[in-house]
Amino acid sequence: MSDMWKLIWETAKRLNVQVFATTHNSDCWTSLAAIASQENPSEQGITIHRIEKGKPNSVVFTERQIVIAAERGIEVR
Repeated sequence: MSDMWKLIWETAKRLNVQVFATTHNSDCWTSLAAIASQENPSEQGITIHRIEKGKPNSVVFTERQIVIAAERGIEVR
C-alpha cells in the first residue's frame, strides 16, 4: 500500500493537484505514514482530517503527527 501512496503523492506533486481519499482501513493510513515520514513537512503536505459528529471543524493531523500516531498505535480515524 505504501507504493500506492508514493505513486499518488508523486503524481499529485507533478500535476499540482490535491488528493482527497477516504478510508476506515488502518493499514491504509498507517502506510500513508511511511510516505509522510519521507517527505519534508510543507504547506502542501500530507494531512489527515478526522470528522467528528457535532464538531464544526475537522481534527487535523500533520505529517509529523501521522508518523507519531502510526509508530505509537494512536487511532486517528
